[in-house]
Amino acid sequence: MNHKPFENWILDELHLNASQKKEMEKHLSVCSRCKRLDTGWQASKRLMTHAQVKTPASGFSTRWQAYALKKQNLQKIRRYRLTLIGLFMLVFAASLTYMVASGSFLQMIADAFNGLTNMIVAVTSGLSALGLWLYRMPIAIPLTLGFIFFGLVNAFIMVAAFTLWNLKQRKVQTDEIRVE
Repeated sequence: MNHKPFENWILDELHLNASQKKEMEKHLSVCSRCKRLDTGWQASKRLMTHAQVKTPASGFSTRWQAYALKKQNLQKIRRYRLTLIGLFMLVFAASLTYMVASGSFLQMIADAFNGLTNMIVAVTSGLSALGLWLYRMPIAIPLTLGFIFFGLVNAFIMVAAFTLWNLKQRKVQTDEIRVE
């Protein structure tokens, strides 16, 4: 027996013509499956129409409005950041285009390479002079200076690591609002 059209008629609540209504009643009298579906659907409709409307918990609208306001402020901050990032990228692209078009870009790269080379030469000659001075000192002084230097470097690394860890744990920037 084909139940599909009758199931569709029951659940879709189509307006049936007289012959379809007779066919439906005839089918419901012989088919227990479709009869249960019709009875269940009618009971469900009654429950949906006669169900009491639940009232929200006290303070719901106030909490929801506060949440919506926080969410709106957070979106405003994100939009502001995206706008600034976009503007910086636009200025960078425009200045890069200008430098390439005017020829000053290659000159700037050459100057940077020349400055880097001069800095490497200066550091190398300075380290050479420092090595000469350290070689002439008693061994206790360079060891003491080395321990102090590496101790300070270690302290700065620990402070930086702790600061980064602390910022990561906060999860909220100073100008943002915590949304829970």
